[in-house]
Amino acid sequence: MAVPATLVTIGEAMIALYPDHHLPLSDARSFGSDVGGAEFNVATSLARLGLPTAWVSRLGADGFGDRILGSAREAGVDTSAVERDPARPTGLYVKEPVAGPAGVRTRMHYYRSRSAASVLGVAQLRSEPAAALLRGAALVHTSGITPALSASAAEAAANLRSLIGPDTLVSVDLNLRPALWIDGDRSALQALVGQADLLFAGHEETEAQFGHSDPARLFADLPHLETLVLKDEERRASAYRRDGGDTHVPSLTVEVVEPVGAGDAFAAGFLAGRAEGRDDSTALRFGHALAALTLIGHGDRPLTVPTEGERDAIAAVDDASWARWRVHPGDIPWHETTS
Repeated sequence: MAVPATLVTIGEAMIALYPDHHLPLSDARSFGSDVGGAEFNVATSLARLGLPTAWVSRLGADGFGDRILGSAREAGVDTSAVERDPARPTGLYVKEPVAGPAGVRTRMHYYRSRSAASVLGVAQLRSEPAAALLRGAALVHTSGITPALSASAAEAAANLRSLIGPDTLVSVDLNLRPALWIDGDRSALQALVGQADLLFAGHEETEAQFGHSDPARLFADLPHLETLVLKDEERRASAYRRDGGDTHVPSLTVEVVEPVGAGDAFAAGFLAGRAEGRDDSTALRFGHALAALTLIGHGDRPLTVPTEGERDAIAAVDDASWARWRVHPGDIPWHETTS
């Protein structure tokens, strides 16, 4: 018998296209493809780590939808609450390499308007099997992208707490994307954040959304919030507790190939640490490790995930050794630690 999913994510997935040979789009004649999307990335990483995970979403009844569904199932994700839409397509995004003074960066182009995922709504979350998954989950995770997709998705996000079990924790990755809020009204995002027990955010996006990044003020303004995870990109990540405790773990040194998806991987690593009953320091380390494994590849998800033994090694390494670790393709330090 399958183990019931205790971790559930809600949100879109899309097909990612990228030009072969890293050419500008104007010169590209052939493209590779992959699968991505914030909540999809988190779900597949959690499932690959061996945690019972389900993903709630909508896909077009097309070949791209088949591709995404197959990728989720291959990772071990419960897809029983993924609906197929015969009238709306699966969304797409294109990664464009852009050369600049600091080197090549990735510019994202999204084609998600009127996609199947854009009409995710309350009715789906209240119907079976999504309703059963949400009622039985230990934790439900989504991001600030979801309420920006459409009015129906915003309504679902705003009512999330009423749709889940009374003891279920709400995890939100702020994932502030200003381009998705072109009318300037972020009330739907604020409604979602206001329900969070656990909030992930970067310092810059926290400043943009709230006007500050002071944990004490955020706890005062967000009554449900119990844990705040603030990420300071290459410097460190910090976990703040409502009771006043705080934990800080420096980022790993990484040879970055592409940054897309690292934030989702970090969230998955931290959530995995929590699900395994690890302390905040270890959960932050897991977040950094999964982010690093995403940064060293061109895909939006970790190239590999640490085994249980490797996670134990990451947890046990002393702070000085952690600070010396370097992560780059072909050299994963915790692999060596467990050899």
